[in-house]
Amino acid sequence: MDPALQQEVEQFRAQSPENEIYFLETQKLWELSSKAARLANVDEKKAVGELRDYLKSSRPSRNLKLVWFRNIAAAVLVLSMGYWIYRQNTKIVYLTKLTGNSQVDTVKLADGSVIVMAENSELKYPEKFDGEREIAFARGQAFFKIAPNPAHPFKVVMNKSDVTVLGTSFNIKVSSVQIDLSVKTGRVMFSPFQNGSKSILSEGQAITYDSEKGEIVAKTAQNADAWLTKELTFVDTPLEEVCKQLSAYYHADIKLQNNKRNKKLNATFKNQTLAQVLEVLNETYNIKIKKEKDQITLITP
Repeated sequence: MDPALQQEVEQFRAQSPENEIYFLETQKLWELSSKAARLANVDEKKAVGELRDYLKSSRPSRNLKLVWFRNIAAAVLVLSMGYWIYRQNTKIVYLTKLTGNSQVDTVKLADGSVIVMAENSELKYPEKFDGEREIAFARGQAFFKIAPNPAHPFKVVMNKSDVTVLGTSFNIKVSSVQIDLSVKTGRVMFSPFQNGSKSILSEGQAITYDSEKGEIVAKTAQNADAWLTKELTFVDTPLEEVCKQLSAYYHADIKLQNNKRNKKLNATFKNQTLAQVLEVLNETYNIKIKKEKDQITLITP
């Protein structure tokens, strides 16, 4: 770090082969210790100052310098071992949160971020963050409101894919073959797999990623968090899209037939049943409703 100090060390190395051996051994030990731990608590300026003062005051002989290098090597080793023991004793604990049928639950992370989990979802997260902020979302659906921290981006890992954010809110739905991502505020970066093409999404944008085909398709972000707000809002929404969103929200199979006029819907439904929504569609467009087994078919005139 210091040119003058570096020159003194170089002079020491040149004095004899033994000095060079001690230097190389010390250097190797230092490199190994730096890989074993991040020495964040070391006051580098203070350490350099003390070393310089020592060299000026003592001007050690050749033998004393050898002892000096031995002491440094021993100190580095002790410091590394102590830090390793400290890391083992303060090892980060990971927690797993599961939600059952018809259960919605909230998790508040150590950094202040809040995650609202829908039913049948699974989340793995650290009890506390050690610099990097990363969690794993295995399955289900959740709404994420991430606390901003420019120095440490937040990452959500799922099925070999991940979403990276600074501070924003978004919704994720994960299954074994598909990931749905929609952004409510801010911006996020979606990485489908290692070295895959990344996608940047802003407020109001959404995508569907097919993990089997490796395809990303843009879609509307409308009503992505309806499971949480219990509100469905449609603004000039084609009836085909209305049926898709109703199917996802009510867990039903709803199809549309004979929509030759490309009808669109403008409506808001708050805490209403599927039967009530279908009644509104019937009165608005004179739609016939046909129910067969687990499928509902809407037929326009």
